Amino acid sequence: MKILAANKFYFVRGGAERYLFELAGILEERGHSVVPFAMEHPLNEESEHADLFVSHVGFDARRGLLDRFRTAARVVHSVEARRKIGALVRRTRPDVAHLHNIAHQLSPSIIYGLRAEGVPIVQTLHDHKLICPNYQMFVHGQPCERCAKWRYYNACVHRCMHGAIAWSAVVAFEAYARKLLGTYSRHVGMFIAPSRSLMERMIAHGVEPEKIVHLPYAIALDRYEPRFESDGYAVYVGRLSVGKGLETLLEALALSPGVVFKVIGNGPRADDLRTTAEHRGLRNVEFVGYRTGTELRTLLRGAQFVVMPSECFENSPLAVYEACAYGKAVIGSKMGGIPELIEDGETGLLCAPGDVSELASALAALWDDPERSIRMGKEARRRAEREYGPDHHYERIMSIYERVMQ
Repeated sequence: MKILAANKFYFVRGGAERYLFELAGILEERGHSVVPFAMEHPLNEESEHADLFVSHVGFDARRGLLDRFRTAARVVHSVEARRKIGALVRRTRPDVAHLHNIAHQLSPSIIYGLRAEGVPIVQTLHDHKLICPNYQMFVHGQPCERCAKWRYYNACVHRCMHGAIAWSAVVAFEAYARKLLGTYSRHVGMFIAPSRSLMERMIAHGVEPEKIVHLPYAIALDRYEPRFESDGYAVYVGRLSVGKGLETLLEALALSPGVVFKVIGNGPRADDLRTTAEHRGLRNVEFVGYRTGTELRTLLRGAQFVVMPSECFENSPLAVYEACAYGKAVIGSKMGGIPELIEDGETGLLCAPGDVSELASALAALWDDPERSIRMGKEARRRAEREYGPDHHYERIMSIYERVMQ
């Protein structure tokens, strides 16, 4: 089978791209071919079809008015993206298209290009874009569901996109347009939700129940050699942005000065978080920046446990899958899909989101009892082998492809 995989980036920028490459590896190892479609970017992996990737677009507010207008128009409908994906289909003749994150940079226009060529479509929902114009369901420091059931005008009222009324109006208009036209509901054959939390929220906000299935991410476990002992520190790994609960984490670490902690990642909140740590005199916290490859593996394998303190509606964080694969216990918040990945008291500990004292207690509980961390880590690895291995995922994904092809 030949699968066209569409995603705005063709390099590992976050969880969606990590899964994109994991799934491609699973499919290719079993004799299928995967054709990528993405936006041009200097960090992209090599592809023989890169000549048909769409031109790069950014969202820099400092650009001229005309450039911003062109970008806004492209968010709603990209003539270039529709034309190029049609050309890619005619060149490669895929059996099915699997969409990942396509909003804004690629735009929903590619859906029309695929359907014009008769290609059936599956889409994995990595975020809440179908029901939330800014896709995060988090604004002004709080979870938000104001736009549920067609109330997309709230994106403008609360300036949900980059804090700007203009960009917020663009994404609100785009949401109304695709809803009125049935862009997703009419033309996408099946949606995949990596978490039950996301699936239930999508159904509650109007997605047809028969068109969405729950399928957790997969992880190639043979690439993750577990290590149950530690080098004497705990970690957070992920994007340093709003909604991740990192301010709460720093406050909890201030109450747990004996816990040696490394923050792995980068993002728009990085400088503010470093400043906060310095002002609070947190000598037990080190910001190591963005790490990949061997460096990231070494840091994760050396951790005593991993912390995921999100205060937004997380989908199904791949950082938790990776922690389990490496045999690490996870402290996570009871938010979004995180509780589905952590068995409280068995593979980690769950805390109320934003609760500093509860998070501090959980940090101390695992830090002061390394043997308990090891027991939880071993159980986490067993669960990963049982539920997140590639064979089961392959069977499910192929059944979904075959269903939409029929």
